[in-house]
Amino acid sequence: MADPVRLVTTGIAFAGGTLDRAAHLRAGDEAERVRRLDTSRSVLVGPGQEVALAPDQTLLRVPTGELPADAELTFLGLEPSGAALFARDAAADGPGEGQFAGLRALAAELDAAEGALAAYAVGMVGWHRVNRYCGRSGDATVVEAAGHRRRCPGCGLVVFPRTDPAVTMLLTAGERCLLSRRHGAPENRWSALAGFVEPGETLEEAVAREAREETGIEVATVEYVAAQPWPFPAALMIGFWASVDPDRPGVPEPQPEELVDVRWWERGELHTALARGAVAIPPLGTIGNYLIMTWLRD
Repeated sequence: MADPVRLVTTGIAFAGGTLDRAAHLRAGDEAERVRRLDTSRSVLVGPGQEVALAPDQTLLRVPTGELPADAELTFLGLEPSGAALFARDAAADGPGEGQFAGLRALAAELDAAEGALAAYAVGMVGWHRVNRYCGRSGDATVVEAAGHRRRCPGCGLVVFPRTDPAVTMLLTAGERCLLSRRHGAPENRWSALAGFVEPGETLEEAVAREAREETGIEVATVEYVAAQPWPFPAALMIGFWASVDPDRPGVPEPQPEELVDVRWWERGELHTALARGAVAIPPLGTIGNYLIMTWLRD
């Protein structure tokens, strides 16, 4: 028997959800029926990408019966206890209940299940915020499928929540890895390469293209590692090892529009620089941190 697929990668924020998305409850009046149950709760999403927290620093779960009857809720699914969860855009509600905190800042603070739930709620609310009008006719769209579909009554266009695939890859050549410094990042932060997948392109082709465009380095092989939901605003970060011929690694040249600098780091050299605080890498919880630290520990 083949090994089971590993569903959770420890150390990557927003991955590891335990919610049953229960798509069968999105049809007809099922979500409305579930909403009226005493056990049903709603997660609150504030301005931008903030979520409401309870005093114990878990996501605040507000009984749906305490919300206005006309509150627009998106059905998220069922918790392991069987309780239904919804997402509520609370941006226009004022301070309200709970303490709101930015999702990005919470990446390393929430446990796996809570982080995945927060990313799901923020992603769904964010999608609704930018799809209130049809991109083809300009008419106001109507919500269907318990918040998982919007339809234009004028032209009939149906739109679904979208996720934009992006690749992030750590280029390695034997005992060296390639790291870059991006415009706008802290001065001493070095990161793996990354970029969005373009139309008509496979993930592996995107890895090779981004490496070539940003640094001039040619990738020999590509290996999938893990993925991270990244709702800033609606991406899925897909992580790879990208191997380069160690005998001919090439001299990287940074693409001026994207990078400030790019260079090869010896494994021991990077260990020492991090230990001394001379350089920094992406924060804990990001897939960039996971790729770099996993390579360093190998």
